[in-house]
Amino acid sequence: MTPFHRAAGVDDVPPGRDRVVEVQGRPIALFHHAQQGWFALDNTCRHQGGPLGEGAVEGTTVTCPWHGWRYDLASGRVLGQVAVGVRRYPVRVEGRDVLVEV
Repeated sequence: MTPFHRAAGVDDVPPGRDRVVEVQGRPIALFHHAQQGWFALDNTCRHQGGPLGEGAVEGTTVTCPWHGWRYDLASGRVLGQVAVGVRRYPVRVEGRDVLVEV
């Protein structure tokens, strides 16, 4: 059995947008960057639990809407604090399905 599970359809998250999805009971922030492709991070900010999937995305950075912690979409790391971050999940597209490995 594959560790990849369907998170969304490709049309559910247009380029430049994001969406919070649940995969295997985990809330995951799924991002579709227009040039860089797909990214998936834990939806919970390490600072005080803010919802990263509701944050503003600029380039390949998402900013937590509660207190402004900024995360790199590719690594899940907080900018300027390489030892702090959220879990990043591998993403792949098969046909019209976006799959996340959990």
